[in-house]
Amino acid sequence: MLQTVTGPIISQEAGRILEHEHVLVGFVEDGKLTPGLYDRSDVVSSILPFLLKLKETGCRTMVDCAPEYLGRDPYILRELTELSGIRLVTNTGFYKRPYLPAFVYEASERDLAELWTKEAMNGIGESGVYPGFIKIALNDGKAIDEIQLKILRAAMRTSLETGLPIQCHTIGSEIAQHAYEVMKQAHFEQERFIWVHAHTFQDEELYRRLAAEGGWISVDNIRMESVQEHLDLLIRLRDIGVSGRVLLSQDTGFYEVGKPGGGTLNPYHLLFTDFFPAAAAADLDPQWLEECVTSHAFQAMSRRN
Repeated sequence: MLQTVTGPIISQEAGRILEHEHVLVGFVEDGKLTPGLYDRSDVVSSILPFLLKLKETGCRTMVDCAPEYLGRDPYILRELTELSGIRLVTNTGFYKRPYLPAFVYEASERDLAELWTKEAMNGIGESGVYPGFIKIALNDGKAIDEIQLKILRAAMRTSLETGLPIQCHTIGSEIAQHAYEVMKQAHFEQERFIWVHAHTFQDEELYRRLAAEGGWISVDNIRMESVQEHLDLLIRLRDIGVSGRVLLSQDTGFYEVGKPGGGTLNPYHLLFTDFFPAAAAADLDPQWLEECVTSHAFQAMSRRN
């Protein structure tokens, strides 16, 4: 099953799933983003029309990937679900420097895992909302630094304890290779792991390796101004035999804290209304594209008990 902000659902209820999008984001350093810095009602009224438009495409589920201290707000997500009919999914976990509160640097791997496991088992604060996955990030560069390695290991521990999958912000093939090796050494089941921003890897052998271990390759920065780039990548992924591990999304939205009216909000529906037809015209199998946002996405985001 897949855990949404209003309860668990099965695959028949999920419909099309956007597995990596954003509703609210606040780039406030040192974990100092609080609900006092934005108006929840303004966020809801701003985002709701975009979700209603998305619903017209047959999409029924959207995964909000802002972790705590970067824009996670279960109250907003629950209200938007109730108003739009789009089932939203939230998370537990933390992001990366400089958006981490001070205690994270001192906490142990076990301490972090216990915090996230508590949310998975008891809900987020007093909201009554349960997370559907663990959201973390790796630093940029060639090797995982001490803080992000601790967060990665805590996420693995939490996943094993709770069954929740992990979405991991990962930029570039070298840092992905390091994380892959950490999980291999720990004998961690990588089918629980979603490689967010995997389109940045551009390494066919790495894609094969990640897919062979069961990892999910998330092509989640699809924009209409870069259609050909994404089409070329999907053709490569198909041709090297990893199509069964591919997810599609846009990493878009979103109401940005601190900007008037939330800044420039981008629609969620273009993957279906514009990109899918372009992909079909490029001889990519429409059935495969549908699987990337239905059966693949549901399997990747499901809780493993």
